[in-house]
Amino acid sequence: MAKLLVCIDGSAYADNLCTNAAWVAKQINASIDLLHVLRRPSDYQAPTDHTGLMGFEARSNLLEELTKVDEERGRLDQEKGKIILEHGAKILQKAGIETINLVHRRGSLVETIQEFEDSVEMIFMGKRGEHANINSVFLGSNLEKVARALHKPLFIVSSIIRPIKRFLIAYDGKDSVRKAINFITDQPLLDKGLECHLLVVERAKGDIETSEAVQKLEKVGFKTTLRVEQNSHADQVIASYVVENEIDLLITGAYSHSRMHSLLLGSTTASLIKACKVPLLLFR
Repeated sequence: MAKLLVCIDGSAYADNLCTNAAWVAKQINASIDLLHVLRRPSDYQAPTDHTGLMGFEARSNLLEELTKVDEERGRLDQEKGKIILEHGAKILQKAGIETINLVHRRGSLVETIQEFEDSVEMIFMGKRGEHANINSVFLGSNLEKVARALHKPLFIVSSIIRPIKRFLIAYDGKDSVRKAINFITDQPLLDKGLECHLLVVERAKGDIETSEAVQKLEKVGFKTTLRVEQNSHADQVIASYVVENEIDLLITGAYSHSRMHSLLLGSTTASLIKACKVPLLLFR
């Protein structure tokens, strides 16, 4: 039986994460591992010194009190994580998912997800964590780290949730988006009756060959609408297409350039995640 890994915290995306994951689980007949990762124990430890102006006894007493506070904070975070997992499980059960495994870990989110990666078909995350403003222009601090570290499909949940009637593949001809097309043609994730849109944004006419992709999609039953445009700002064209055509799911390759390239020139992937209000399914 296939398995999904759903990374859940106390953010505003938590309920949508579970709802989207339940839909995917039903489509591909998968169980769900619901994961919540706490901070490392070192994150709770009090600093070894506070001020050289305090006497030894006063400093020791203060550190002792701070240590107690940190220990209590760690205990409360553990209890909070348990509540978050139980809440998520209730949403999944209500959606008809029977096989749910609750996983409570402490440490690095990226390292924990990598530990599970080989055993799952797809990983789910929200755009931002629980401490971020849902309307912020910035993404969650862990999202890019996770997206760059993984090689399994990453389903990024947005604040909008609705039935998926039409989906868009942002096609650039690279290996990552070919991997995406192989996945959706091999897996029963997307019903063949859904509208399939293939959008190509070229820098110059004829840069990207599309016939193979269209043939593969149509061969399995997708009626595909192809759109080719020439523009140097692919992210803006794709984001506009999503809105204008009421796309419900965007499928694309992710982070094909190095971190340094993205830092200097910007990342199309990051721009799309920020701009698009619908869920994204990323492939590397």
